[in-house]
Amino acid sequence: MALRDSLRLLLAAALIGSAGSMAPVQAAEAPSPGVIELVHVDDVPQPFRLSAPSPNPFRVETRLTLAVDAATTMTVAVHDALGRRVALIHDGDVRPGSYTLRVDAAQLPPGLYLVRATDGQGRSVTRAVSLVR
Repeated sequence: MALRDSLRLLLAAALIGSAGSMAPVQAAEAPSPGVIELVHVDDVPQPFRLSAPSPNPFRVETRLTLAVDAATTMTVAVHDALGRRVALIHDGDVRPGSYTLRVDAAQLPPGLYLVRATDGQGRSVTRAVSLVR
């Protein structure tokens, strides 16, 4: 039962991302239709960013963008819903810049997967992807 609870927490954390660190926002007025609202999230600069996967859900392949601000070591891996690593996308040094990550899941069964990018400092960002057939 503890494993199931841990998986639920892991999946919930992956799906909400950094929403837990957002400061509450008070709405003064409802924005009019067609107006885009800018909400400040935090002042902490992020050393790297991992985009949402596209397409998601996907059938065979999905792509994400990894943006790195400073040279570092990165590990990007795909994990199944039980936390097992099923694919290693990159493990090594990266220079500052943007990288397209391609997840080819032709050999994987349908299900929920997590793409996790971890830098040399141990900071990580996780995105959930759904593989359908």
